[in-house]
Amino acid sequence: MDPVWNAVQDAWKGIIDFAARLVIPDWGGLIALIPVLIAVGVVVFLAWIVVRYATAGPTRRGPARVQPRPPAGTHMPGPSFAPLFGAVGAFLLLLGLLLGGLALWLGLAALALTLLYWLREGMRDYDAIDRPETVPVRASGGPPPGVHMPGPSFRPLLASIAAAVLLLGLVTGPALLVAGVLMLFIALAGWLRDAGSEYHAVAEADEGGHVAAQPAPHYPAGTLIAFAVILVVGVSLTVGIIPPTNGEGGSAAGSPAPSGSGGPGDSSSPGGSPSASESAPPVPEADVTITAQNIAFDVSELTVPAGRPFTIAFVNNDAGIPHNVAIHRDSPTGPEVWKGDIFNGVETRIYQVPALDAGTYGFACSVHPTMTGTLTAR
Repeated sequence: MDPVWNAVQDAWKGIIDFAARLVIPDWGGLIALIPVLIAVGVVVFLAWIVVRYATAGPTRRGPARVQPRPPAGTHMPGPSFAPLFGAVGAFLLLLGLLLGGLALWLGLAALALTLLYWLREGMRDYDAIDRPETVPVRASGGPPPGVHMPGPSFRPLLASIAAAVLLLGLVTGPALLVAGVLMLFIALAGWLRDAGSEYHAVAEADEGGHVAAQPAPHYPAGTLIAFAVILVVGVSLTVGIIPPTNGEGGSAAGSPAPSGSGGPGDSSSPGGSPSASESAPPVPEADVTITAQNIAFDVSELTVPAGRPFTIAFVNNDAGIPHNVAIHRDSPTGPEVWKGDIFNGVETRIYQVPALDAGTYGFACSVHPTMTGTLTAR
């Protein structure tokens, strides 16, 4: 029975460890996986498109088209790689936000080039449109038979707002990142629903002639309210409003008792009361100490010994938010020289840093590029 019981205990321990990873995930690792997940999604989508095209037969959407070609004065744009290039540019920008330094500028340049290419494609299609001197007026007041004109939509604006929050979350922390993902999911789900409705309208126009365009949409008040609630919750979690943190008036029960305090007669301080320095866990000894709190470092300039290894005591006081310290040459955006482990607060770790040549360096948080400082080795 002992081997069986040990196997059951090992299986149960594995389930508990797996559940712990889901309940308290490693946000730093999850953020680093975002570009990989996006790349996997792009590859799967492209593979699905290739399979669909390879297996598609000579089918027709409707029993018969009104005309074999578009009506006179109607220009149908041809296929374009611009959306694919735009997706690649956005992926490179997200990758640059995570890697920082030169990769960020390369991502911005790639996205700018892809958008310029897309703009060129749009201008080419615009120039191909016939522009008669007099526009004929149709008695029906709508497009020619077989042509369906989609109505206006707020979806691109909503998706842009959600994407902006998602990018902000990559810089500030996991709470806003999750908020941006939720907002983007809501916006894209609505966009997909609208696209399905437009597709059915086009099919109906193919079969029976012109279908009236959708009327001007109402303002998306419900979606904007949902966005506002999600954003407020994300910001509150990021800045520490919820859950509330203990300030100066916090409960004394949240402070660890000083070691060796045995009661009123304890000799660790006069009168048996612990001193202020003993009310918080001591920071381990190190050559320099850096504290991260409220998405910021407590120091902007440091001096370390040159030519020999040294230690950094890094105190992460932001509960549940990943931080680290990385050293870059010349400035916080220069080439990375050394990188410390990323971990969630509240926790303190001692970094063992190899010897640096004398000179000026920059230090930054790899997760939050706005957290920077100057380090001098001499």
